[in-house]
Amino acid sequence: MQPVTFRCACCRRMRPRNPRVKNQRYCGDKRCQQARKTKWEREKLQADPYYRINKKECQERWKQKNPDYWQQYRQSHPEYRKRNRRMQHQRDQRTRDGNESGTDHLVKMDALDSFLDDTTESYFICPARMDLAKMDALEVKIIPISPG
Repeated sequence: MQPVTFRCACCRRMRPRNPRVKNQRYCGDKRCQQARKTKWEREKLQADPYYRINKKECQERWKQKNPDYWQQYRQSHPEYRKRNRRMQHQRDQRTRDGNESGTDHLVKMDALDSFLDDTTESYFICPARMDLAKMDALEVKIIPISPG
């Protein structure tokens, strides 16, 4: 009898099916298992608001316990700093060459910062119905504009 095989969804190679795994779609290679877990987590974050909230709270607690983690990491990993500088130099070069528009590829670029002051108000828009898939609140900033 010929062994039953399947095509791995990650590496696309034909593999023998594990009889203990019903509807097997990924082989046992480390890279393929990581892809399976990543896909599962992405779907879970999108579908389960409690999981999303719990994950965010855990990350916030970790950040509070380790406020200077990234600073220490950069200090103890000079190769990381060198690679980051090199990559930023390449991004800046592409911008200068006209391959990318302005500074929209940079992190935390907020054009409204120059307009925000003490008169600016923030409001959160939330869905009125609780049976919607997306329950995230949308933050809206109201900026008063003086006439004339």
